[in-house]
Amino acid sequence: MENHHNSPYISQSKDRKLNSKINNLSDAIDSAMNKGNNGFPLEVYPEALQNLIRNAQKTVGYNPDYLCAGILSIAATALGNTVNLDNGSYMAKPILWLSIIGRPGTGKTHPLQFAKKPIEGKDNETFIEYKEKFAEYEQTDKDKKGKKPMYSKFILKDFTPEKLAESLQFNEKGVLIFQDELMRWINSFDQYKKGGDQQMYLDLFNGSGLTVDRVTKEPIRIEQTNVNILGGMQPDVLKGLANNDRSQDGFLDRFLFVFPDNLKPILFTGLKIEAVHQENYKRLIGNLLDAPMQTIKATASTIKVYKEWQHHNARESYKDHLETAIQAKMETYVWRLALILEMMHQATTGRYNTTLQDKSSRDAIKLVEYFRSNTLKVHDRLMTKNPLENLTAMQLDVYDSLPDEFKRIDVLPLFQQKGMPERTGDRFLNNGQLFYNYKTHKELKQGQYKKKIS
Repeated sequence: MENHHNSPYISQSKDRKLNSKINNLSDAIDSAMNKGNNGFPLEVYPEALQNLIRNAQKTVGYNPDYLCAGILSIAATALGNTVNLDNGSYMAKPILWLSIIGRPGTGKTHPLQFAKKPIEGKDNETFIEYKEKFAEYEQTDKDKKGKKPMYSKFILKDFTPEKLAESLQFNEKGVLIFQDELMRWINSFDQYKKGGDQQMYLDLFNGSGLTVDRVTKEPIRIEQTNVNILGGMQPDVLKGLANNDRSQDGFLDRFLFVFPDNLKPILFTGLKIEAVHQENYKRLIGNLLDAPMQTIKATASTIKVYKEWQHHNARESYKDHLETAIQAKMETYVWRLALILEMMHQATTGRYNTTLQDKSSRDAIKLVEYFRSNTLKVHDRLMTKNPLENLTAMQLDVYDSLPDEFKRIDVLPLFQQKGMPERTGDRFLNNGQLFYNYKTHKELKQGQYKKKIS
């Protein structure tokens, strides 16, 4: 197998200079907390990855936030049980539950498909090896067969809890649950037996042991689990995420959300992501897959960074139940993200060590503040009963510009001015949550409309 450890990267020397303007701990924390939701903080990644993400946006229109999230999840999966982080109080593992949110047609699928290519390539290699070993096994005399070969893979899509346990048994690093539509998977919980699936995943979030009893086979017991989750979700189904006590038992709080404001139409260019960037990314994930088993240790200075951030936010959020719950999970994720970012930078240089750098800790704070703002946005959507919250920016602009009562023919120029096609405008006017028409309001004639929300 190819050794990736010392593979050079193109244009990676500047990644050590990132964040140079932050000269002390307070500046680092203030910078993270005041940034707001201005998009994924790209500077936390090595320069080679930054170049990939910019090139992917320019050539194939990948939304940077979606691609950044996919890369983060794949990096965590590649590390798996190989590494953990000792923060002085407990061990943190690279386990992330990530959901990207967007309407159909906003380009959620392709960035995630691209991000997981290196792991899929590894699964393909492993499957070829498995087929060869299985063929040899089948041809061996019965009394000399030995242990039956098993297929060890990273990515799971359609599976039962028993298959999940088997996959963890055969792949000690761990697995990635990948779902194009996460709500479809979540709604399938307890399909095979009543109760337990949701609780099982709550335990897996912490990397706890897993035991699965089987009727016709020996039980399975895995002491160290590592299960990452990555997938997409549509804004319209978000409220279903809180069903079945998921907002009460902590299941919802375990997800990191990417709900970008910067979505743009995906315009065809006829270009591809440049090969050098694809190769650099493949090499990075290969290095993470081959990273040595080690425990990264937080230093006194990285603990100081964390304490200053944690003490401030714990006090700020304490009087609000929702913000307290979110803060608790962000405290867990700071260490996980710091570990992943540290290993990404070590894998970029090929120089591995067991010390958590201050930069990784500061960058993890930037990331959790980004995820905090996205999580609050999701909770706002869960709680709202205002149909205006479900509108796109263009639809909201059109709605605000319409008079309280109007004729369709009179507002067609407004639709054109705002960039809304006439056919789309007609569907918009037929939204019964937003408008009265002659069928729902006796004072209106055909072709007349009245806004429900002034």
